[in-house]
Amino acid sequence: MPEELDIREIKGGLPGITKIAAGQLYEACMVCLHRSGHPQRVIMPLKGDNEKEYEILWEDYFDDQIDRTYKDQEYTTEHGAVCISAMLAIHETDYTIIERSRKGTGVDYWLGYNDDIPFKKSARLEVSGVFTGGENPLETRFKKKIKQTNQSDSTQLPAYVSIVEFSSPIAKFAKKQ
Repeated sequence: MPEELDIREIKGGLPGITKIAAGQLYEACMVCLHRSGHPQRVIMPLKGDNEKEYEILWEDYFDDQIDRTYKDQEYTTEHGAVCISAMLAIHETDYTIIERSRKGTGVDYWLGYNDDIPFKKSARLEVSGVFTGGENPLETRFKKKIKQTNQSDSTQLPAYVSIVEFSSPIAKFAKKQ
């Protein structure tokens, strides 16, 4: 039985993502799922540290205005992948997103404990999205992103990599070994 991954929950925001920004991440994800022809309850296999299935819960309200807003599919795919990856981080680790990382760190986000205020960086998260291609580009991208995290290895914080492919859909979420 798949676990539920209700990506609509991100719209409430996270410690490191405002409600407005989180809403945009959700919209981008919804667009990717819509353009891939998925139903509002779609099964997504998860590879990586925990091999299982998630049932992604989402609401499809795609229209012409949203289509015009998200014409750049590369941008949309990356932001949609952040939506799913943020929810996977919450479900697959003890962390949540507490801060967007600066360029040059080799990661996209800093993770921390939700109740650790003031927030302390406790882990790293690198995210990437693939719109079509199945499992092969997923694995190739995962290896590339693992290497990219080397830039911030001096922090000695655990690094997680999350790759989301939308046409299947399938995701890989794993801690760097």
